Amino acid sequence: MNKLNTPVAQIIICFFIFISTIHAQHDVILKTSGEEMVGTVVQMNQNDLLFTYQNETIKYTVSKSDIVKITFTSGRVEFFNKPKADTKQNLENHHNKVAILPFGYLKDQETSNAEMQKNIQSETYTIFNKKAHNLSFQAPKTTNLLLSKAGIVNNNIDGYTMGEIANILGVEYIIQGMVSIEKTSVTSTRNTQSTTSPKKNKAYIDKHGHIIGDIWSSNKGRTNSYSYSKQTQNYSTNITMNIYTDNGRNIYNKNHQSFWQTEDAYKITLDYLARRTPLFKK
Repeated sequence: MNKLNTPVAQIIICFFIFISTIHAQHDVILKTSGEEMVGTVVQMNQNDLLFTYQNETIKYTVSKSDIVKITFTSGRVEFFNKPKADTKQNLENHHNKVAILPFGYLKDQETSNAEMQKNIQSETYTIFNKKAHNLSFQAPKTTNLLLSKAGIVNNNIDGYTMGEIANILGVEYIIQGMVSIEKTSVTSTRNTQSTTSPKKNKAYIDKHGHIIGDIWSSNKGRTNSYSYSKQTQNYSTNITMNIYTDNGRNIYNKNHQSFWQTEDAYKITLDYLARRTPLFKK
């Protein structure tokens, strides 16, 4: 049975279609707390706006200082409260501090695996932190918490420059990347094994001292052979890694395709790229 035709799958699909339809027909306010307000922006003032929730008539006043962005029904997106440009004091406070963003993760054209994004982020942190020397690498949990508090999520991170994000995280360098994995060929291997059972010699000496049987007969036993085949799914892994400074400058950009064809080949490739960055101290 096609899994998409099961009642549960159909309910889930209908739910996401319903949510998408709601968002398309209403204005959506993303607040700095991460909360989303779905409804209608009634009026825009200098420091705040009037807003009504969907299917309600009560007007609420929302301070613009609490808003990250508004996605209007027309599709237009307006951003608020972007961090101010870095000051000299900020740059000094950021010195030698590094943050690693959750990596983009694309497997067979699907991008919804948030858990893998954070796993790769943590693995990258471990690789660099072992050779930190005079650099201070921010723990991924701290990085993700600061991003969440600032209202920065996957669907709006493109609205910020890397310099602005570095200012939010309080670091001098940001490591950002993308891991792409796709199924390729299937390799079949065939193995053959043989087992030999010993054969007893039937010759013996009777009580009169006479040899009974053929002493020259072969003592080799019976050989049994069997074979089995195994199929292995191969993968193509490609990783892009970037490093930005707190003034937005890109100081490292590398794209590398893994030589290995296993599903977890990205781990070896991450280590390969990390060792070639200016932040990895050998």
